[in-house]
Amino acid sequence: MAPKKFAGPDAAGASGASGNGGKAPLSPLIHGRARLLILSFLLRAPRSHPFTILRDQLGFTDGLLSVNLGKLEAVGLVKLNRSFVGKKPQTLVRITAKGKQEFQRYVAELKGIVPGLE
Repeated sequence: MAPKKFAGPDAAGASGASGNGGKAPLSPLIHGRARLLILSFLLRAPRSHPFTILRDQLGFTDGLLSVNLGKLEAVGLVKLNRSFVGKKPQTLVRITAKGKQEFQRYVAELKGIVPGLE
């Protein structure tokens, strides 16, 4: 049995409060808890952040952060810059213009689903 699709607040047939053309609301790529926290952190301080700072600030394991950054990088929402400082590897992470745009779209869709969010 196929899972039931979310009809949204305007199930009567309108194209959706965010104008998403009837697609399911809330990008699953961003809506995942880890990726939502990563993008939120990067938007609050829009500059490059070392992987280790992100990991520590978000309370993630190396593996959890690495997997989710890989997913965000694959679709162009974040940019990873890998280099060496001395003999130590360093990965810097920043949100891209596309990442900012997609996050703003996500927030607009959320506001269309949850009345009273501002």
